[in-house]
Amino acid sequence: LLYIGTDDGLLQITEDAGDTWRRVETFPGIPEWTYVTDVFASPRDADTVFVALNNWQRGDFTPYLLESNDRGETFTSIVGDLPGRHPVYSIIQDHQNGELLFAGTEFGVFVTVDGGAHWTELTGGLPVLQVRDMAVQRRENDLVLGTFGRGFYVLDDYSPLRDITVTSLAQDAELYGLRDVYLYNSTGQAPAGSAGIQSLSGNYTTPNPPFGAVLTYHLREELGEGEALVLTITDDDGEEVREIELDNGAGLHRVAWNLRENTPPAPEPGEAGGRGGRGGFGGGRGGRQGPIVEPGRYRATLGIKTGEGDEETVTPVGTEQSFRVVPIQ
Repeated sequence: LLYIGTDDGLLQITEDAGDTWRRVETFPGIPEWTYVTDVFASPRDADTVFVALNNWQRGDFTPYLLESNDRGETFTSIVGDLPGRHPVYSIIQDHQNGELLFAGTEFGVFVTVDGGAHWTELTGGLPVLQVRDMAVQRRENDLVLGTFGRGFYVLDDYSPLRDITVTSLAQDAELYGLRDVYLYNSTGQAPAGSAGIQSLSGNYTTPNPPFGAVLTYHLREELGEGEALVLTITDDDGEEVREIELDNGAGLHRVAWNLRENTPPAPEPGEAGGRGGRGGFGGGRGGRQGPIVEPGRYRATLGIKTGEGDEETVTPVGTEQSFRVVPIQ
């Protein structure tokens, strides 16, 4: 089963490896000769195919996106509420959640979690640019963008988008799932290039994702005075290893846990690690830190903290998420 889209507005389809072809010459609601910019066969359903069309050469900047569930026999529009004057260049479907789609347009990339009824622009760190092509790195759940400006952008671990629904956004707070977390020694690593001097080697590098577990959460409304949103990490036995205070603002957020336990109490003078002593946790200019956790399974939970001291309480909210910390040698 092969699909070919052409610049004269045709979709060519073969179901016998090219011995015979049938072609689609017209699409519902789309002007004749509109350029077929992308064809994406669903990785989930052999009968489903997505087609992006672009008519900018004729001064028409309308977004055109179609879905067929019968191998191109019939089509329906999935433009939904994509903004006008956003001609589409590329389309891709998630390999696990069929309702999760990404569309690359003249000015950026959009995502839908309901099959195309509603679209939201992804703007975090992405300038205004043409997104000409997209690919999914399945092992890490990364979305990779190729742009008209010869640039590449990566959305690291988009898997939380699979869990975002109208129901989850209506919760007071919701924590979304995440991929396995890699544990490795990040010390002593030098930039690419001769003797670690990048500019002498001609190599170009970009930052890696944050070290540790990157967790995504949504807060429906900003918390009131005297309330704080916290993330609690526990081990597989239910023992708390870390508590992190989070951004209390409404909306979708991400936070990175650096795989360290809670900071231990400061030692008394004369004790190991105290003033006049030696050793201690973390040390160095970065201040005191807890030790790195051991590999294994951990759980993360959101909670709303109120009160102080002995009257402090944390009320769990949202879904608990489980993940593994995996060592890399």
